[in-house]
Amino acid sequence: MSIENELVSKFGASADKAEVISTLQHYMKIYDLSVDEIYIKWEQFSYHNKDKYAVNSYSDQILQEFKDYIQQQMEKKVNTSIVLNPSINSSIKKPKMLIPSTNSPSIFGLGIPNTPTLKKRRLEAGTPTEASKVSPSAANSTSILNTSPSVTTPTTATPANLKNASEPDKCLVTLNVDNVAKAEGIDFDNDSKVKISPFYDPKKYKFRTMRQSLLDTADVLDEQIDIFSEIIQKHYNLKPSDIGDPTFQQQSEVYTVGRIVPDSVNAEGPLNVDSLAIETSRSTGIGRRIRLNFEKIQNLSVFPGQIVALKGKNANGEYFVVEDILKIPYLNSPVSDSEMLQDSQITLNNQPMKVVVTAGSYTPANNLDFSNLEHFVDRINTSIKPHILIMFGPFLDITHQLISSGNIPDFPNLKQQPKTLDEVFIKVIAPILKRINPKIQVILIPSTKEVTSKHAAYPQDSLDRKYLSLPKNFKCFTNPSTFQLNEIFFGCSNNDIYKDLKEVTKGGNVFQRNRFDRVSEHILEQRRYYPVFPGGIRTRKVEGKNGKPVFEHIAGADLDLPYLGLTEFIGGIIPDVILIPSELTHFARVVQNVIMLNPGSFIRPNGGRGTYIEMSIEAPDMENEKMTKVNDVYLHNLWKRSRIDILTA
Repeated sequence: MSIENELVSKFGASADKAEVISTLQHYMKIYDLSVDEIYIKWEQFSYHNKDKYAVNSYSDQILQEFKDYIQQQMEKKVNTSIVLNPSINSSIKKPKMLIPSTNSPSIFGLGIPNTPTLKKRRLEAGTPTEASKVSPSAANSTSILNTSPSVTTPTTATPANLKNASEPDKCLVTLNVDNVAKAEGIDFDNDSKVKISPFYDPKKYKFRTMRQSLLDTADVLDEQIDIFSEIIQKHYNLKPSDIGDPTFQQQSEVYTVGRIVPDSVNAEGPLNVDSLAIETSRSTGIGRRIRLNFEKIQNLSVFPGQIVALKGKNANGEYFVVEDILKIPYLNSPVSDSEMLQDSQITLNNQPMKVVVTAGSYTPANNLDFSNLEHFVDRINTSIKPHILIMFGPFLDITHQLISSGNIPDFPNLKQQPKTLDEVFIKVIAPILKRINPKIQVILIPSTKEVTSKHAAYPQDSLDRKYLSLPKNFKCFTNPSTFQLNEIFFGCSNNDIYKDLKEVTKGGNVFQRNRFDRVSEHILEQRRYYPVFPGGIRTRKVEGKNGKPVFEHIAGADLDLPYLGLTEFIGGIIPDVILIPSELTHFARVVQNVIMLNPGSFIRPNGGRGTYIEMSIEAPDMENEKMTKVNDVYLHNLWKRSRIDILTA
């Protein structure tokens, strides 16, 4: 197809005039634009002038103003590259070697523990690390080795060039490509909407942070073990007396339920199969711990914080020999009656539903340029057109180099520069989000690294829609949250469990399986969005006053332990879809008939295009074999009637 024909197909029959086509080609040449790029800019121009000019009008005056608009956009991009990009100097160093401890006594008095430990450093007095008492994390830490943040004025740097990156909306991964067609998206002429129903109590998330007590924390951790003990008894028809104390020396086999922990309180390195212990509840074993021996177990996948049910014996009083690991039963899948399914069909005129999912960060690591988000919003309105857009934070990352160092740049095309970080969201980000078509419903899930959130702990309260000047088609939900889109249950959590969960594995069958599948099964089995304890911690290496390196805490799971009950699955069911963004590679998996999704980061740290997810969900058809009838209700079987596309942002 020639360029002239492409322009006519994009701009419509009204543009099929020699003078209009030649003018557009001239603009493409002087501004180095493709047909798609100039059409996107025309859509932007038309949207801003929709009250001034008729649709698809191409008079000489309009084309001249369109040229001026392109020129302004180009100048804005140049100003952005000058103002928003500081120079960054960082040095990457090798991580410290792990040294096994040879003189640290075991907490149990049972000899030397087998957990690797790091040699302790004295922290510099007066440094931020002293106030927070942060050292290299235990089993779930990620160390970021950087120099101290710069406090100088931002200097000029070259912005990330997205034009040279991969093309937008390029499909990278597809799930169910042969069984489900790609949804066309929302019909803006149809007033019907997807019904959004929160499946949680928002009042419970409005607790005060940084008010944890040891007693409340102990009660919650102890209650987790007791709850799973009751589940095991019911599932395996065991009596309460059958659940024994693994720390008690005896020759007979016993069942026990407890939490996987390191065999030493000083453990600071990766765990191994010989350095694990089980922690009992207060009712079973007074909270004591005993080392575990897994020699008789062929295949194993466990992690710190996991609640396990074991069968074995403690013959010598030094360790508990595990002979069998009892499988914890999964929760039930959600179901709907015929009336609810018919309502879902009517809502969308029996057409498929399109859901788009993105996750922050939305800017590169070295600037606060939201141009890629602007282009994405334009495509949301013109080509993608989802019924629902789910956006995970952070929109403004507190760990971003410019924000953490206080080097907030000036933003172009603003009459008055923002004075606070909240105003950065209100004046810079909110206007971009407001351009989303009001018929597209948007769900925002916060991050514990979100600057605009007043609740920096997990579980986390929702963002304040009115305070952030967002329109009514935006819904702000908690982190984590469970909600329904028509009949479908979505579970969302914005805490990187896929990165923080450090498995201890054994056996060839375990290694043959995909790690994302293994972690997903742990989430489903533990019935919590973030079952790791203690949570992950991110630190960075900075130079102390005397020149020696010290570790500074910058982020982490930020668990508020007394409220961990809010991170559990709600209603005694497993959601049809579980969305958990991760810094690891994007993926779409089906695990135990549950769709597990990681959209990946919207933009890469170097400024390259990240990824997002597009879901096409067929309307429920009770006569179709994809729906399973059980008595008078139907299993949703979303994994059979959904197509998942992971595309470049």
